[in-house]
Amino acid sequence: MDEIIELTERAWEANRNGDPDFYDRYLTEDVLSVSPWGVVSDRAAILKGFAENHNPYIRTEQSEHRVVRLTDDSVVHTAKVEIDMITDGETRTMRVYATTALVRLDGEWKAAHFQVTVL
Repeated sequence: MDEIIELTERAWEANRNGDPDFYDRYLTEDVLSVSPWGVVSDRAAILKGFAENHNPYIRTEQSEHRVVRLTDDSVVHTAKVEIDMITDGETRTMRVYATTALVRLDGEWKAAHFQVTVL
C-alpha cells in the first residue's frame, strides 16, 4: 500500500505548505476531522484552516505506518507523526498518532475522516 503512504506524505507536505488546493482535491465532500483537542471540523472549516495556516507545521515525519484494507475501495492508514510547528512565534514539537480513513472515488483516493491524537 505504498500508494496510500505516499498520498499521506503529500497531505502532510500540503499541511506544512498551507495548501488548501491540495486538500480541496483530497477531501470527500462530507469529510470530518477530529483535532488533538477534540474539535470536530467539517470540509469548510478544514479548508479555511489550511488557507489561514495560523500555526504552521515546519516539519512532519511519519513512522510506523499501517494500512488496513477494509474493502477494495476503502482503507485506514495510521502512523506516528512528529511535528515541529510555530505557535506564538516559538517552535514546538508535538508527537501524535494520525489516523485517516480513505475511500476511492472515481479512481482517486480521498480522505473521508481523519483524527490526530497526541501521544
